[in-house]
Amino acid sequence: MASRIVWVSGPLLALVLTACAASEHSEAPVEPRVVGGWQSRSVDAQAQAAADFALRALNRPGTSLKSLDSVEVQVVAGLNYKLALTLTDGSRWQVVVYRDLQSNFSLTSASQRP
Repeated sequence: MASRIVWVSGPLLALVLTACAASEHSEAPVEPRVVGGWQSRSVDAQAQAAADFALRALNRPGTSLKSLDSVEVQVVAGLNYKLALTLTDGSRWQVVVYRDLQSNFSLTSASQRP
């Protein structure tokens, strides 16, 4: 009797595995996520707040934010925002702004882009 159960469940198991494998290949490829890596993100209220903070921290009197060109986010003990900014004076910057778990911002790096 035991051999009959194995024989019946064997083809059933093969059918289930084949169906799972077929459904796995029919989906669109998914970009792998790297834990702790940078992920592109659209501009949202938090990214805009980080950009506004960076502009104040850059301390460039008479300029304002012309555009927020790109946003990447890295999950740490809080969030790092890597932002590409264009200012009204024509200068372009790449900044990294850290937001801690209490939502306080700090500028961790800033470099002018060509």
